[in-house]
Formats: sequence, structure tokens, C-alpha cells
Amino acid sequence: MTDVAPASPPATAALADLLQLRGRTGWLTPPLRPFQRGEGAVLGVARTVRIAAGPGAHGLKPLHALLAEDLTGRVVVIAGADAAPGAVWGEILTAAALGRGAVGALIEGSVRDVSAVAGSGLRLWALGEATAGPGGAVHVAEVGGPIEIAGTPVADGDPILMDDGGAVALPAADADTLLADALTYHRAEEEVLAALTAGLRLPRAYTPKAEAITRLRGR
Repeated sequence: MTDVAPASPPATAALADLLQLRGRTGWLTPPLRPFQRGEGAVLGVARTVRIAAGPGAHGLKPLHALLAEDLTGRVVVIAGADAAPGAVWGEILTAAALGRGAVGALIEGSVRDVSAVAGSGLRLWALGEATAGPGGAVHVAEVGGPIEIAGTPVADGDPILMDDGGAVALPAADADTLLADALTYHRAEEEVLAALTAGLRLPRAYTPKAEAITRLRGR
């Protein structure tokens, strides 16, 4: 999956609302917050990493090895990095990821070099910001396995939709259906906005969205 035009995919907010309608989760924002939003929307594919406390046998070297892979269209998703006392991601890893074709990084932990990363083109979301690096306090426990961020499961290869509003992970098995239904929801919201612009009051203007919610909830 690659960059898509902003008008092509649903908004992440619409996708999150659809998941809520069906009693599901998938949004990673919150707890993650933006440090580099990028321009427009991007639909990428997760490349998962799980970090654990302790120095481990190889430290963070497996993450560095991953960033030497072909990452075209990939979103690096790192869970467990909040175990580190400092940042596990910064300018160097951003440059490495971009050089291998990555489109985003979602870090359950801290990042640094935020001003240097700004405008890089790599969407970057994390829990917070730190000045120091991770030291030897954490290690990569697994690459490519299933992870969770704040209870939301992400598998390697799952689609990740990112835009100015957030980041949402989708299970690969039914991602196409969910994206199509979320686009229906998104277009209904656009109809509401067009009706309000035309002068209709909200109770009447809201009708297309209410009808879409009824249809989509029942699927």
C-alpha cells in the first residue's frame, strides 16, 4: 500500500466512528500524539517491533537491522518502548526509515530531535518527548510478531491509515470492507457539511449521516 490522495480514503475519524459502531477498536490516537503529521493521508502496512525492559542479548540492534530492510509503504509500529527512560526514536532512525521507503512510525514511547524531524515527510506519532536516548535499559524482544498498543492489537502486515486526525490500525482480513464502509460514512458527513453551508439547520442537515449510521450499524 502506498500514499493515497487525501480525497480517496476515509478520514481516520470516520474510520474510528465506524469501528465504534461495530463495537471494535483500532485507533492508536490516543494514546499516541503527533510529532510529525505530514501532508494528506497515507495508507501503509505495519512492520511491528516489540521492545522489553532490560539490556537483552542484542539491545536495539534488531531495530537497526529492520531499518535496513525494504520498507516501501511500511509503517514501523513499536510497542513497549515506554519501558525506556529516554527516547527510542529520533533524527537518525527517521532518516534511516525514510531512506528505505517507510511512510510512518508509531512509537509507544518517547521520541526526540523533533525539530529536526519536522518536515521530513515521515508521519511520526508517539507517547511523548525525551532528551536522552534509551541507554541500555531496553532491548528488542521480537520483530514481526503481534503487538498491542494500549490494548489495541496490531499484527505485522495490518493496514494503518494515518492523516491529520490520527492513526488507525485495521485487521488485514477485512480491511477493504471496513475502509469502504468508512468511506460511505465519510461521504455522509460531507453531505451534512454541504447542507449546513447551504443554510439548512443541523436537525435537517444531519439526515444523511443518521441514515448512513443506521445502514452501517446493521452490516
